[in-house]
Amino acid sequence: MRLSIAFVYFLLALPAYAGAPLAPATSLTLVNPYPATGAADIAGTSAMTRALRAMQSFATPSTTDALLRNLQRLLVATLAAEVTVIRNPRGGGTAAAQSVNGVDSAMLLFGGSGLTAGTTPPAMRRLQPVALVARIPLVLVIHANGLAGNLAQLLEQSARRTRPLQIGIPGERTAGQLLVLQLQREGMGRIVAVTYNGGNGALRGVLSGQVATAISPLPAVLPYAAGQRIRILAIAANARHAVLPAVPTFAESGLPAVTAAGWHGLFAAPSMAAADLRQLQNALMKALQTQDARDALAGLGYVAEFGDGSVLRQALLEELDRTADNNAATRFNVPILPAVLPRETF
Repeated sequence: MRLSIAFVYFLLALPAYAGAPLAPATSLTLVNPYPATGAADIAGTSAMTRALRAMQSFATPSTTDALLRNLQRLLVATLAAEVTVIRNPRGGGTAAAQSVNGVDSAMLLFGGSGLTAGTTPPAMRRLQPVALVARIPLVLVIHANGLAGNLAQLLEQSARRTRPLQIGIPGERTAGQLLVLQLQREGMGRIVAVTYNGGNGALRGVLSGQVATAISPLPAVLPYAAGQRIRILAIAANARHAVLPAVPTFAESGLPAVTAAGWHGLFAAPSMAAADLRQLQNALMKALQTQDARDALAGLGYVAEFGDGSVLRQALLEELDRTADNNAATRFNVPILPAVLPRETF
């Protein structure tokens, strides 16, 4: 609640950043391609389960929705323009991207790593990258009852194991899988990556004992951080996170080459004028540099980070390259198993 109040005060104090309304547009539309539950449900998830998750989101919005609402408020405050959010999860990322590819120059697509897995590359490549707005830190977690109290102990125990270490990851061809590859290269021993439906699925794999450890986006882990069920061993970032100052980085734990993160950004319609695009970038850059905005996003588990269109384009191209690789298991040299395993003992 403290962060929310601080963010309100931050918005009220923003007149110095306000610019002229976008010309010729007097309003913007942000297209949210994610369902109300945040991460897309895999095929086979029951309709009742999806309905329950959707209803729960009205009381506790997903962190994806919360991040988008903060961006909406930032744009309203800095551009003096009306900003409307519409949800378009049907048809996956392709349908959302195509809606922005239309004739309306005042539409923006809110996207991120993982979105392109369900999006045809041409639909994304036609869009204009506006700006990177946030990174999604990845953390390595273990069950609280596990014997490893820190990453060094996990590495030591992994070296003594006769079976490969099973690590849950939030989907294939993701930053989580790249992190597994880095751990393997850094001498963590034999590793088997077990794919789950997003970060929450990987966490459930740890809590149920299917896997000994998991890699998950920090926004998915934060709700568990205050409890006694999981232990966060390390964060794959260059610095510790503001809301978890006691959790060391992989570098501090002896693995300096291990860093990985997801991302979120905004993409504009092909028809948006260059001047409007620059105004959007300038507004976001100023807003995301304020401490209050950074604190608000940190409270959700993100790291506020402005990057211009070239930075976002590079992140997108890397994502498209991973998604287009149909032989990810061979390319990454990490065995991939479905999330149907016997209970893991560690």
